[in-house]
Amino acid sequence: MASRRLMSLGWSLIDWIETFCVHGPGDVEGQPVELDDEFAAFVIRAYQVNPDGSRRKRRAVISRSKGRAKSELAAFLSCAEGLAPVRFSHFARRGEVSPWGYAYSPGEPVGAPVTRPEILCFATELGQAGNTYDAIRYMLDPDTCSAALLDTYGRVDVGLTRINLPGGGTITPEAAADSSADGRKTTFAVCDESHLWTLPRMKRLHQVVLRNLLKRKIASGWMLETTTMFAPGEQSVAEGTFEFARAIEEGRAGDVGLLFDHREAPPRFDARKAKDRLAGLKSVYGPAAAWMDLQAIADSYDDPQTSAAEWERYWFNRPKSLQGEWLNQLDWDLCNAGAPIPDGEDVVLGLDASLSDDSTALVAVSVSQPHHVHLVGLWERPPHVADWTVDIGAVENEVRLAAMRWKVLEVACDPFVLNRTMEVLAADGLPITEFRQSAQRMTPATQRVTALVRTHQLRHDGDARLARHVSNAVLREDSRGVRLVKEAAKSPRKIDAAVAMVMAVDRAQWHNENDVDYDVLDSIL
Repeated sequence: MASRRLMSLGWSLIDWIETFCVHGPGDVEGQPVELDDEFAAFVIRAYQVNPDGSRRKRRAVISRSKGRAKSELAAFLSCAEGLAPVRFSHFARRGEVSPWGYAYSPGEPVGAPVTRPEILCFATELGQAGNTYDAIRYMLDPDTCSAALLDTYGRVDVGLTRINLPGGGTITPEAAADSSADGRKTTFAVCDESHLWTLPRMKRLHQVVLRNLLKRKIASGWMLETTTMFAPGEQSVAEGTFEFARAIEEGRAGDVGLLFDHREAPPRFDARKAKDRLAGLKSVYGPAAAWMDLQAIADSYDDPQTSAAEWERYWFNRPKSLQGEWLNQLDWDLCNAGAPIPDGEDVVLGLDASLSDDSTALVAVSVSQPHHVHLVGLWERPPHVADWTVDIGAVENEVRLAAMRWKVLEVACDPFVLNRTMEVLAADGLPITEFRQSAQRMTPATQRVTALVRTHQLRHDGDARLARHVSNAVLREDSRGVRLVKEAAKSPRKIDAAVAMVMAVDRAQWHNENDVDYDVLDSIL
């Protein structure tokens, strides 16, 4: 569980949930709630406050495997947002106790209820109430709620299409049509199963709701997204959220109050192996492993009608393209050397640039074997920025700096985009060579890298950006050969670093196999 040193309303809120809520429809419906440590830690982080009491997180995402009770957690928080003290009031005095008996620690944040809350629970299909709203109805209905809730808050007016809260305010299920949400003054919104939000109207809705949450300053509205892993290339809301979280982690975007809580099976577990499947499920489900039938889930992988990619998405919570991936994550991780190429080594540089100028990658590969890959530079369009181009001068300067750090035997570039850069760098005395990305050239180069990674004879420095580009790449085979492509022509998921790596490895292999004394060659020239 998270440390009590965190300033959060979550500690008291957990106690409120466990005092007033019951489990929704299912095997344990009506039974008292005891949040497991994983969910409790999420609640604490979601309700952190700054020293002045303002919310730290305005958007929280919890990504877990299928069946992890994410929707029920959303229902607990929806009930709390409607009734409980969930917005900062003051810091606790010594001996202060909540109305239901929670003993605050001195200086702990104390909350107050939201005035006239407006809580929206969004479903993925028109006319569908959704799992979250069904659970909320059960938890608040006078006939099924806890005795403590009934005694404290009285009979809540619960209906199929609206819950009227005591003292004003509502909880409503909403359809996935953006116009229905525009103009609302929402205080809390649940975007349930956002990996299914793939239609344009759903993505517009998501943006509309995020804007609406900013309208009431004192109410300090926020959004909760629950999701299981998306299918790469579908461009769902969940996929966009993951990319945004990754951009924050890599420093490509500012942190604007996003809490991103994702758990997937560690890459060392190979879903093709029965033993690894069960171990991976135990790891990814955490506390929920005690009540999930993990053996049945593991066995379902062998059903001939089961898609291996979808099994890993839903049960291991891993991103798996339905079009097929290039390299296995486990193989890639086993190639991680955890260190860059030592200074002074003989290297080849691979430089790949997009025609649209929104991504360029510079990769170094050692000539000595096993070849060692290092991402020297990556220039990418920041999220949600339209008017931006790669600073080609910065790219050229990075090549010059690389030549000062290592002994660069070759800089491989595709002249289709980089003609001017090749001329500028060649004029500086750098060994520039053409590497046209034709099928005839890229097919053997791609096959070489594929074999090296799968047999763990390649090393890399563990750069998360390089791993992202490698995971984005799809291996396509047609009459022209095998090559790397994006999952879709207009996909925002870039692969330039992967392509630059393939180019550089191919040329490093050539230099390794052809014994050229470059010191003698330089003296002759």
